[in-house]
Amino acid sequence: MFPMLRHPLIYYVPYSPMFNALINKQYTYKKESLEKSLKNKNYSSYVFIHERPYRFNAFKKIQNLLTDEEYWDLLNNIWTDSENIWQNIKEWKILLSNRPKTKHLFMSADDKKAFNKLPDTITVYRGYVPRKNKSGLSYTIDKQRAEWFAKRFHKNGKVIEKVVKKSEVFGYTNARSEKEIIIL
Repeated sequence: MFPMLRHPLIYYVPYSPMFNALINKQYTYKKESLEKSLKNKNYSSYVFIHERPYRFNAFKKIQNLLTDEEYWDLLNNIWTDSENIWQNIKEWKILLSNRPKTKHLFMSADDKKAFNKLPDTITVYRGYVPRKNKSGLSYTIDKQRAEWFAKRFHKNGKVIEKVVKKSEVFGYTNARSEKEIIIL
């Protein structure tokens, strides 16, 4: 196992003390950039200055400063950039349940068009690793994509198949070419 440096603004793998001067400069620069982003109300920049594992928490800190459009656009971008939705599933459910009157803003125009073309009853699939992430919010309408997710880290991955009503779906995104269906 490599030594690591994990911080909301700096993530180094492997970490070595010989990089401390560089790391400290990066930290100082990012800290100043965070302050400028908040001052200029550039909330997307604020969130994405944070390292990937910490962007979700950065969003939670500023969510009340956001307009509905900013809220949903930024949350969609974080969703698309995240690899660990299932690790924060309860908090994701809360954030995706906030602002229900404007939740349609989560989907891009192209995603809305694609979603509207889907039938009223949709067969969805979820690839998972047994005893790890069977329950989740993210499904796909592409069975092969679900099979890929099931096998990408674990040979014994499985695929769940279920039928849902379109009215039960929170949203749809194809930002990662996954034909992703989100079900709360």
